Amino acid sequence: MYATAADGARMYYETHGEGPPLLLHPGFGCSVEIYAANIPALAERYRVIVLDPRGHGRSSAPTDGYAMAVFARDCAAVLDAAGVARAHVLGTSFGGMVAQHFALDFPERVDGLVLGCTTAGGSRHVLPRAEDAATFVAAASEPDMETAVRMRLRMNYSPAYAQAHEAEIIARAQEHAHFRSEAGTAGQLAAVQGHDTWERLPAIAAPTLILHGDEDGIVPVANAHILAERIPGARLKIYEGARHVFFIERADEFNRDVLAFLGEGA
Repeated sequence: MYATAADGARMYYETHGEGPPLLLHPGFGCSVEIYAANIPALAERYRVIVLDPRGHGRSSAPTDGYAMAVFARDCAAVLDAAGVARAHVLGTSFGGMVAQHFALDFPERVDGLVLGCTTAGGSRHVLPRAEDAATFVAAASEPDMETAVRMRLRMNYSPAYAQAHEAEIIARAQEHAHFRSEAGTAGQLAAVQGHDTWERLPAIAAPTLILHGDEDGIVPVANAHILAERIPGARLKIYEGARHVFFIERADEFNRDVLAFLGEGA
């Protein structure tokens, strides 16, 4: 299914399950498939609505016009197309940045907010180690998908998980390599660089859960503590030994935590 934004861009989205609506927003350079380990469990209790962000997957990849406010409006367009007035919203990494903007720009449309492995951005963003930051940027522009995945492997997964699942992770990335767009990659990266919600975070009114791995090499865990301090009443859970894509590696635990949190407001 597709939703159309005000500028004409088209966003691919899927729905799974029945119940209160739950919007999932993928991270940088990711599509619907990144949540394959989460959708089935979440869809047992919720109507899960998950999209390919503009610039990636089956959604439009304009040559310009990328900004967090635009991604937030895209979320509103997807909910409109799905016939949903209000929803819980879950975003990881880049998707968590978009989720913050959506909660701030469309507070009347957010019931509960889950932010995973993300940051408030701006000058107070706690940077990864220089070598990790360089690797992330290099991998984002690496044309060979297998090479790009291998470059990020140790930042995304614990050593044990990466070793046990390396072939599976690479195969999954290669399967969706055709989703990539140079314009989309550059546009999403530009939106990330312009992201800064620190001043506005106290205005978030939705109940908020913040989840993060303590060994995240892309978005250091200190950023989760900043979010928890700035968002009124936010809860924080740190996953020991987990890295950036903990919602896949620790999917069972992640899914239980999200369902328990959202269920409290049911």
